[in-house]
Amino acid sequence: MNFGDSKLRYVNTSTPRLVHTNSKQSITASDDYYSLTSEGSSNDDRNIVQRYQTPPLRMRSADPSRDALQSEATIPTVRPVKHQDPGDDEKPEVPIRSEQHRIPRKPVSSSSSDGTIVLRPVSEVISPPTPGVDDTPYIQFAIDQLTRDEEVAGLRHPGNSSTYPVERIIPDEGLGYYGTRQQGQPLRPQDTRTESPRKLWSIYPQPTRAFSKGTTATENILHSTKPTTETFRHPKLNFVPHSLQFVSLGALIFCCLFMIAGLLFCAIYPYSHLGLWQYDGTGTSRYFVFEYLPTLLASFIIIWLQIIQSAMHRVAPFMILSSGRSIGNSGVLHDMTLFPATYLIPNLSFFSYQEPLLGLCSIIFWLEIFTLPLQSCLFQTRYYNSENIWRWTAVQPIAWTLFVLYLLLLVALLLLLIRFVPRQTGLKWDPVSLADILSLFHRSNFLSDFARSEMHTSSIRQHTAKHLRLGYWNTSKQANEAFYGIGEENAPVPRFSLEQGKIAPNTDHDLEAQEPMKASTFDTLKDVHDLALRYRWAPWFLRDGMVVAWIVIAIVLMIAFIVVSFVNHAVQRGFLPLLPAPTTTEGFSPADFLYSFIPSLIGMLLFLLWQPVDLYFRALQPFASLAHRDGASAEQSLLLDYTACLPIEVTIKALLNRHYKLAYISFISLLSLTLPVLAGGIFTAQFVVERQDIRVIASMPGYYALVLFVVIYAVSFIVIWPTRKRRLPHDISTLGQLVSFVYQSPLLMETAFAEPTSKTDLVTKLLGTPAGEKETPRYAFKVYVGRDAKEHLGIDRLERFTRFTAKGRIDHLRTGSPRHGDLA
Repeated sequence: MNFGDSKLRYVNTSTPRLVHTNSKQSITASDDYYSLTSEGSSNDDRNIVQRYQTPPLRMRSADPSRDALQSEATIPTVRPVKHQDPGDDEKPEVPIRSEQHRIPRKPVSSSSSDGTIVLRPVSEVISPPTPGVDDTPYIQFAIDQLTRDEEVAGLRHPGNSSTYPVERIIPDEGLGYYGTRQQGQPLRPQDTRTESPRKLWSIYPQPTRAFSKGTTATENILHSTKPTTETFRHPKLNFVPHSLQFVSLGALIFCCLFMIAGLLFCAIYPYSHLGLWQYDGTGTSRYFVFEYLPTLLASFIIIWLQIIQSAMHRVAPFMILSSGRSIGNSGVLHDMTLFPATYLIPNLSFFSYQEPLLGLCSIIFWLEIFTLPLQSCLFQTRYYNSENIWRWTAVQPIAWTLFVLYLLLLVALLLLLIRFVPRQTGLKWDPVSLADILSLFHRSNFLSDFARSEMHTSSIRQHTAKHLRLGYWNTSKQANEAFYGIGEENAPVPRFSLEQGKIAPNTDHDLEAQEPMKASTFDTLKDVHDLALRYRWAPWFLRDGMVVAWIVIAIVLMIAFIVVSFVNHAVQRGFLPLLPAPTTTEGFSPADFLYSFIPSLIGMLLFLLWQPVDLYFRALQPFASLAHRDGASAEQSLLLDYTACLPIEVTIKALLNRHYKLAYISFISLLSLTLPVLAGGIFTAQFVVERQDIRVIASMPGYYALVLFVVIYAVSFIVIWPTRKRRLPHDISTLGQLVSFVYQSPLLMETAFAEPTSKTDLVTKLLGTPAGEKETPRYAFKVYVGRDAKEHLGIDRLERFTRFTAKGRIDHLRTGSPRHGDLA
């Protein structure tokens, strides 16, 4: 910059200034702010890379002359030098040196008609505190730390140029600093050597990595392996849940054989005898045996089948991941549910993942739903003219239909026995809780695919199909060490480093070959504080409008049922059947079939409608516990296994854990099974002597019990209204949806999830007090700072959400912004 004929002899720099200068060099690429620059990246790639631009830290002065003077000022002090010849092109440069490393400085020159000003080391003006040690790098590093907050907070946006006031100070393994080069000049050989760092340790956010098809020799690749010998640490991966083991399936097969034998006897015996037993009226012990006992036995088998289906859904994704099939199976994480969403329709997704046996069993189990209504009309009364008596007999068409259904069930159970007993499942124990699932992803190498998925589930499915696997693994750099979990075969292993107590991914891949950071990334960082997104999801049948509709419909129908039943004693006096009532030689009566099968079928539908409510409340309970302001212990959250418990077991455990709402809902789920049992046996067509006609009359003891259970069932819809604690950003029915809440959580790096040898080992670590801590850890579902130094919504230790002051504990999420408190 020229100032006419003025001659600059001395410059008074009493106060150092931090000056922004325009630069065409990317801070990221030149100084390795985020990652290392690959030596193999081409010059063409460097030309098209998008640069990052840091916003100015202060406003410029409106005085152009003042800006001109500031543009010539630098942090180091300048001193007068002897006037040089104008024809001399070389400008002397005095580098700043330390004892071990050279830190190149960008020379700042000022031309005038009189001469040139050159830099003088700061150490010549301000003596360092320690003799012989230059403190300039430390000053620059302090400035770097003070000005990086805006970048971590998301204020740094992509641009075509980069502006930064000082040189980046990046520590390497030798505890030195990498040099920089002058802007606008090509790299010299020594500059290239200086800018090729060996390893970068950074706590700054990393862009999404884009791996090439080929891998370099320095990458640590994940390979599947199989231990040569079975040990306590590396057992066989053939665990099967108790409900799918040989003893349980064998017991159910015996029950099916017992039902088949009973049906054969009831269908054949009446042909050679006068029915089965003499009729002695309603409300007697014989009436209970023929009207209620068959449906009770059928309901017992249906409950057992639901337990088996729950276990099938729970282990099927892991079985497919451990099968080692050549097809891309990453969709298993996002499409296969861990528990049945409903029992009203069969689950056909098993056929999509080459599990035809499970798909066929699912269809057969769905057909067994009709066994209970059919059992309610299996036996009818028939008048035998030869003996002038009424006797109980079996309805032949219904008996043989039930025979076929139970025979199909027997075949399905045998198929399950073949599928599970001798096969490998890929499991060490039953994955029934969040802690069990977290332990499988402790060393996964594909968690970067879940970026931003905690708020936007659609981002998970944007990735191409990958070949994931559950089993034992080793790495190319640690071939002798095997570990257990879910990973992507023949893919690089992410590395993590510790920087000031924080864990951050460390990569050697070229930043310029990676995808640029998009603006949506920073928008997503704000989404974790959006209450509308945080509490937006609930199952469709538990949304506010649907719950109101359920309550209104249930209460209206209940009132109508009571009014119709007791006005003018309609049920006690009986009503006309409107269908032929006499029993045929095969034992079939249209009137008895209609008023037994239809009420029982309606009761069965009411029972099945309540099951999704029960299942989702079981699955949501850990998140409801974690949503408390003070968090929850592992026993009350991460280790809850309600989705795998038996019906009565859920109620007892929930009461012990003080989860009263879940205890009541699970109790109603079991109690609602009485509706089809009672509804199918209370009505019978009888001949009334006083009126000399046939009427349908109810058994009043059973009818009173049915009315009581209907009232309880209808009023219970008021209880299912979900609170905010049970609302989440998205569904939690699949593995991928659960992992989206922990993929960046430091919780995955804790020793409790570091390959536990058994379920007992995992529970012991989570319930115990870690070394160096005084209290048992508590966990919460809130906004946490992840391993990438960004904010995420999910599960983490409560201690990492809070800070302590002299006045007590203050929630980390409530400091700085009032909106965070609403997430507690």
